[in-house]
Amino acid sequence: MPRNTLLLLVFFFITRISYSQLHDHQEEHHHPEWELGFSSGLVHNITEKETSPGIHVHIIKTVSKTDKLGLGFGYEAIFDDHKHNAVSLIILYRPIEHVSFNFAPGISWLSTEKDSAKPSLHLEALYEWEFGNFHIGPLLGVASNLEDLHGSVGLHLAFGF
Repeated sequence: MPRNTLLLLVFFFITRISYSQLHDHQEEHHHPEWELGFSSGLVHNITEKETSPGIHVHIIKTVSKTDKLGLGFGYEAIFDDHKHNAVSLIILYRPIEHVSFNFAPGISWLSTEKDSAKPSLHLEALYEWEFGNFHIGPLLGVASNLEDLHGSVGLHLAFGF
């Protein structure tokens, strides 16, 4: 068999196998319709220069056929002296596999002060490893309520259903 013909056949089979694997992966992988998530980590109040533990809980529904967009609700708490809390509408965007961005406008308040509710915004970036309907990964976040600025780093856990 001439060398060029052999190279052409090898190239054909390699590209065919590669395309098949890519094609199968795209068809097989879908994010669940719903996600119940929990995050825990350290939150640094940049304004007050203090670091405290914080948690975040959310429920998100996938709203696009491509699995790239989701909408949901979330609750956050920072266990500092003021007891920061927030509720938010979450807009999730998955630009590529394993990476998610959350945009969450909402209302924040201090449990220690009456009439302290203010508009707030929380932004979050996540990298997730998936194990069936369970996923886990690191997160980075930033939040502001017009008075305070918080940065966070933590671990995100979620279950899809």
